[in-house]
Amino acid sequence: MTLHDSIILEIQNGKLASELRATDLLADERKVLRRVKDADVERYRVGFDFYSESHVRTELANNAENTGYWVKAGQPAKYKRVAEGLYRVIAIEELEELLDANEGAPLPARACSQVTVLEERLACFLEQEPFQIYDKMRSSHHPQQPVIGFDARLSSYFWPNPSVGFAATDLHLQGFIGRARDLKGDLHANAAQVLALFANICAWGGVQLPTDDAQVVVDNLTRAERQSRQTPALMNSAWTKLYAIFYPDDFVIYDSRVATAMIAIAEQCMSDSELVTFKNSYPNLGKVAGRGGSRPRATATFWRNAYTSWPAQLDANELSTKVLSQLNRRLHKTYSLRQLEAVLFMEGY
Repeated sequence: MTLHDSIILEIQNGKLASELRATDLLADERKVLRRVKDADVERYRVGFDFYSESHVRTELANNAENTGYWVKAGQPAKYKRVAEGLYRVIAIEELEELLDANEGAPLPARACSQVTVLEERLACFLEQEPFQIYDKMRSSHHPQQPVIGFDARLSSYFWPNPSVGFAATDLHLQGFIGRARDLKGDLHANAAQVLALFANICAWGGVQLPTDDAQVVVDNLTRAERQSRQTPALMNSAWTKLYAIFYPDDFVIYDSRVATAMIAIAEQCMSDSELVTFKNSYPNLGKVAGRGGSRPRATATFWRNAYTSWPAQLDANELSTKVLSQLNRRLHKTYSLRQLEAVLFMEGY
């Protein structure tokens, strides 16, 4: 997570004022020692990440509207200078304008503060928490202003670039799912076609095809269908996409973005005791390695390495199914697992 994103997170959680100075981020209570290249170095915690003093001191000034070094070099402004050494986060101003515009609108069925079921708490987060990312590849915020609501989040989805929204992606995925449905009647007889479909799925997802052995693919699909912890199927960012296509109502694509979203939302919307309960309910969830966006992202608590973990896939399936059920109940909708997956995918950018 960038320092800018970490500052926004703390403002939204009431830990920082909307106008701040670099010294607000350098308080003694934020100072920690971190092990870097076999040496202990001072860092300052902001949000879930840790930053050097020099990074903190230059962040606000260099990214200020009109005057900042990086802004003059062509980067988008992140802060507005309101007085000598005092800055306001531009994204927070946009958010406040959005909230003012929505003032008086009816709240969802139950406020998040009243929710006791932890899976519903995650659904509530996706309903009510503002969403916006900083798209590093295109050096711009997406969407341009923060949005609130599950539908608005879904409308903000894109892959692999902003010109391809969810409707186009879903059409593509439904084509894969239709082909898979036709092949499932006899996976062994259709092994060559199953492998060809897997190659197409990997090309869409931007991941490497893990094997060119059609029998290996068929065997793993058969094991995955059982969803048994005793007979694990192979797992990585490619296999999880295959399982979601062949068993679309049972499997979520558990890649680095979705994994990041699950644990980040849990840490943001649960108390320490609730987080312990959550981890006991889904003990295999954790971090999945990924590049780009805000990943790898630091966490406030310990999470296991879930990369290539079949039990983590099963926990993610169970959690996603329960969150989806709560979301549909709260909003009186019939969202699909693919839609929830897309929203988590963007939250985990």
